[in-house]
Amino acid sequence: MAVHENYYKKEVDMKYNFKILWKFLGRYKGLFFGTILVSFLIESAAFFDNFVFKYLVDKSTLFVEGVITAETFGSLLLLAVLVYLGVRFFASVMWWIEMRLINSLEVKTMSDLEKKSFSHILNLSYRFHLNKKTGSIISQFTRGVSKVESVMDAIIFHFVPVLFRFIISAGVIFYFDFSTAIALLVMTITFVTAGILFTHKQKIPQNEANYREDILKQNLADVFANIETVKYFGKEKRTIGYFGGLSHRLRDARYDFWNYFTWASAVQTMILGLGVSAIFYLSFGSFLDGQMTLGSITLIYAAVWKLIPMLFSFMHGYRSLIRSNVDVTALFSMFKEENEVKDIPDAKKIKVTKGEVEFDKVDFAYPGRFKDVSVLKNFDLKIKPKTKIALVGPSGSGKTTIIKVLYRLFDLNKGRVLIDGQDIAEITQESLRNSMSIVPQEPILFDNTIWFNISYANPKASIPEVWRAIKFAQLDKFIKRLPRGEKTIVGERGVKLSGGEKQRVSIARAILADKKILVLDEATSALDSETELEIQKDLEKLMKGRTTIMIAHRLSTIMKANKIVVLNEGRIVEIGTHQELANKRGGLYRRLWDLQKGGML
Repeated sequence: MAVHENYYKKEVDMKYNFKILWKFLGRYKGLFFGTILVSFLIESAAFFDNFVFKYLVDKSTLFVEGVITAETFGSLLLLAVLVYLGVRFFASVMWWIEMRLINSLEVKTMSDLEKKSFSHILNLSYRFHLNKKTGSIISQFTRGVSKVESVMDAIIFHFVPVLFRFIISAGVIFYFDFSTAIALLVMTITFVTAGILFTHKQKIPQNEANYREDILKQNLADVFANIETVKYFGKEKRTIGYFGGLSHRLRDARYDFWNYFTWASAVQTMILGLGVSAIFYLSFGSFLDGQMTLGSITLIYAAVWKLIPMLFSFMHGYRSLIRSNVDVTALFSMFKEENEVKDIPDAKKIKVTKGEVEFDKVDFAYPGRFKDVSVLKNFDLKIKPKTKIALVGPSGSGKTTIIKVLYRLFDLNKGRVLIDGQDIAEITQESLRNSMSIVPQEPILFDNTIWFNISYANPKASIPEVWRAIKFAQLDKFIKRLPRGEKTIVGERGVKLSGGEKQRVSIARAILADKKILVLDEATSALDSETELEIQKDLEKLMKGRTTIMIAHRLSTIMKANKIVVLNEGRIVEIGTHQELANKRGGLYRRLWDLQKGGML
């Protein structure tokens, strides 16, 4: 629970949040300050109503006292109405302009934030994505971007108008009666202070509610991504029960959060009651002393009663601002995350001409909780161009880790990885990863068309080139049987395709990429024997003329490799051909080979 409590109590860095927001708003300073100016004009026009009303009350008093005639009063009344209509027309035009400005400002800012956030998160290190759950990232991303609109609305529609309205109201009332203006000032400050204190008390329960919501969405994403497991094991009731528990904890957190509104409303209503009572007493006292006219009294009360709803609007905006800052913090804090694997200054693009790969005395331990456990230890291996190298060994021996360091998903603790003599730490990551092709064990496809998934490897490829890749992988016959052909949507993660069909898409993608270095990461281990045999034929064609690194548990699939590298606990323990290693008594490879043949069963 200590970790959870720290999550709830972590302070929202509003200064940092506004600094990030201003980086996006600052691109549209003209729109922003233009909106502020228009808001001032709208509030000035709104307050002008009070002067019209004061004017009419004072003239009505003169008419009742017989100082002016009915004809004169009628003319003054018509003039006042015309002026009022003119000001209202001006205000409506200003309101239309303000809405156009704020709409343009918000959509541009949110679009920029979406693109920048997506780009930043996508380019963060592999380790970041390993430690983050997809559902949580999506929740924080969507909530953060949407709440930027709330932050800007709070500033434009709640803070700025109230500030202008208070300055105008207090200034005018101060002109007519100093004591009444002081009462208004004290009431306003007390009201706002109480609201701010209650709002800040809400931050911890709101953090908890957000945390519970993220957990709930993580569970949603996890369950729906593994719906087959739920169905196969008949665990609908258990899964619903677990979800219900998460939902109840979110319900309780929301209840605690919303309870603060009850107290805030009660206290602020009492403050307004006391403040307005003081304004009543002081203003009418001045009227009785002959220091103010009835029109001035009317103006003061019109100003006060127009200001009070604005104070509630201000607090609504402030609460919205605080809540929105809590919501955007999770997204904005990702901007503090840095990619641990960085390109050096002036890093060059890799040039692969032969396809030679060398691991030079590589030591590597995963950062984080595994940092003290070396996965690769003094790993030394040179792979000649256009040869086929197989990596085998028990689980946890470091086979997959070798591929990860080859792709520079992590930086090494010691040693170097060279491609055609170029240290991969000194070239751009994008060019490095774009210089190799991979056929993984479980191809994860986009929820898009077959064509899109294949052409993703080389978007600039021509239509004939894509079709050649399709035919190479023997996908053309399968595609012809589909109603929509190559435009068929494969579903999320390619669930609408069989394992063999997904693997063929992956092979077509690799052939279209046409790289000199090819990685086969247990590319057939999840397939049945017949499909595996067919895919192996495709892979044999794919490997021709390429430097190939294969990872395999099924040793029968790597018998034709030029060299087999046997790993154990991050070290190379044997190197040789299949024939050499299979005949080596007491060797690890022979033991693995005998186990798979059934010779030791």
